[in-house]
Amino acid sequence: MELEFKNVIAVFFIMAILITVSGCTSISNNTTNNTTNITEKNNTDNVNTTTDISAVKAKELATQYTGIGVTLGTPTLTTFKGVKVWKVPVSTSGLNKPVDNIYINAVTGKRVQ
Repeated sequence: MELEFKNVIAVFFIMAILITVSGCTSISNNTTNNTTNITEKNNTDNVNTTTDISAVKAKELATQYTGIGVTLGTPTLTTFKGVKVWKVPVSTSGLNKPVDNIYINAVTGKRVQ
């Protein structure tokens, strides 16, 4: 019986050593992040004709900057102060030619002054 007891203690001791050793080793999971920066070269010779605001919407937005007796002409897409805008001609009643312009940002719809 004493031999069995020694065998049980030996097995227990070996298991304790194995458990301890397995806890000391670690498997590390290394992750490498590779980031590539891409720089696009803009060609300033190309004119961007994409707009979020239509000519009809630009004319509608321009009405909030006018008063009684004012007529708005047909908006044209142009650049004003480095911003792509709709140029909305303003005429007074009785005159057939524009006396001023209202510039509406073609992307945001805000007035450019």
